[in-house]
Amino acid sequence: MTPIDFPPTLPLGVGFEALNRWLKSSFGWFFDAVGEFISWAVGALSGFFVEPAAGQLAFIAAVIIAAPLLRVRRVPLLAIVGAASLLYVLQWLFLFGNLVINSLPPQLFLWAMALFDQNGVDAYFCISLLFLVAVTVLGAMEQRTRTRTAVVAGGWLVTVLLGWLVLPMLVVAPLSLVMILLFSLLAYTIAGWRMGLFAVIALTLVASVNQWANAMDTLGLVLVASLVAVVIAIPIGVLAAYNTTVSKIAKPVLDLMQTMPAFVYLIPAIFFFSIGSVPGVVATIVFAMPPGVRLTELGIRQVDKELVEAGEAFGAPTRRILTGIQLPLALPTIMAGVNQVIMLSLSMVVIAGMVGAGGLGNQVYQGISRNDGALGFEAGIAVVILAIFLDRLTAAVSSNSPQARAGRSSS
Repeated sequence: MTPIDFPPTLPLGVGFEALNRWLKSSFGWFFDAVGEFISWAVGALSGFFVEPAAGQLAFIAAVIIAAPLLRVRRVPLLAIVGAASLLYVLQWLFLFGNLVINSLPPQLFLWAMALFDQNGVDAYFCISLLFLVAVTVLGAMEQRTRTRTAVVAGGWLVTVLLGWLVLPMLVVAPLSLVMILLFSLLAYTIAGWRMGLFAVIALTLVASVNQWANAMDTLGLVLVASLVAVVIAIPIGVLAAYNTTVSKIAKPVLDLMQTMPAFVYLIPAIFFFSIGSVPGVVATIVFAMPPGVRLTELGIRQVDKELVEAGEAFGAPTRRILTGIQLPLALPTIMAGVNQVIMLSLSMVVIAGMVGAGGLGNQVYQGISRNDGALGFEAGIAVVILAIFLDRLTAAVSSNSPQARAGRSSS
């Protein structure tokens, strides 16, 4: 009698490799496009954190001013945004801004070349400056947004003069100091003066151990991965909260994503995207996504059914009930999920550094490889500081929401 082979040999690994090869041969264009986008996003964000440009700061200030104008000056604001977008696209495709600048008298731009120590004029800076001036004028015309507009536009002007005129005479790395001050101002605005003071001291410590550029590379990677993970996780969580079948399918998948060793995610990521920051971001997205899905579903399911029934009784459609009742009331729980996504993303930076993602993870890995305790400790301290900074900010956003304040006042 021939013995039976038990347990039978299952070629799971071979099947997994065959699936990867089929996906790459059939959808290689998709993976290339995703890889290029992630690489561009991480590079652009990290570059801004390390060495911000005045045009980028002008664009951010314009967006901050424009946000509240959507309710009161929607039509002129859309016209301004459309015109600015058209100028950006024309400059990107045809260098239209360069042609216009070259046709104008050079005396108009001497101040900018002297301030930024450049031999030419950046057309993107000119477009961003026009955008900022236009929304500033529009915001000044509305009484409710006049103070906010003046503070933001004046803050941009002070930042530019400080970073490109005053600080270069005092410190060696003025733009790093500018970013430290901006991060500290953000922390002060969101979480109070204690968090602002902590940001000044802690981020200065990161810069003092020569880890500023690496920390900003890591911050860019974490923010891109967290943003993509949240954008994917929240809709899945909403679907799971509304559909029991989706919830039953999602739960074992999320369990698998959370229990699978993080190193395993790097194998297909490297196969599809090669070495660099992209596989690190992709593996981080997969590893960090589950809490966002779970807590979004939990938050929506915990909303009082009587409130939902009241909305239905008034004839509100499902979309309106979701956006007007369930999501606002579930916001503290959803923000807790966002917080967990960010923390898990930070926990992946060392592993991502092993596949060429750079940043603090690469520094920790080099410290291990070279038995350099000083380098590993400094990079590890920088990771801890970033974790505390991001954790406190997201926690403050959640605790300062109207729903959280209402809950505290009622209790």
